[in-house]
Amino acid sequence: MSASNSNEQFVIAQKRLYTVMSLLLVAILTSASCLLSDKLLGYVAGTQIVISAVFNLIAAFAFIAVWKKVALTSVKNLPVLFLSASGIRILLAAMTVLVYCFAMRGNSQSIKEFAVVFMAFYFVMLVFDTWFFIKTEKTKRIK
Repeated sequence: MSASNSNEQFVIAQKRLYTVMSLLLVAILTSASCLLSDKLLGYVAGTQIVISAVFNLIAAFAFIAVWKKVALTSVKNLPVLFLSASGIRILLAAMTVLVYCFAMRGNSQSIKEFAVVFMAFYFVMLVFDTWFFIKTEKTKRIK
């Protein structure tokens, strides 16, 4: 087995693992958010939770697709990818929050709920991404 083929198999396996773990984590966050909002607010903050879940799924799937391409074609550019992806993700997150605030102007309670839910999803996924890719790079160096 050539080193190139071995690297490709590793990247494909990591992409599959990241996808499954991201889906699972977003599902857990969604369920926990529904339970917590129902318990704390007396109702499920459905719109806020759905927007947060969809944003993070789209961001995760887009990132892993780009990561796979860079990992297979230009490994030395991975640090640039991590930095630029983080920057793009935070800009898109800020835009999402601003659009929600604009759409819900006059409903400060809904905006506060959204901000809390969105930030919780965002930071959990940020920690997950950091952990996953540090683990991936360490595993790759060992092989």
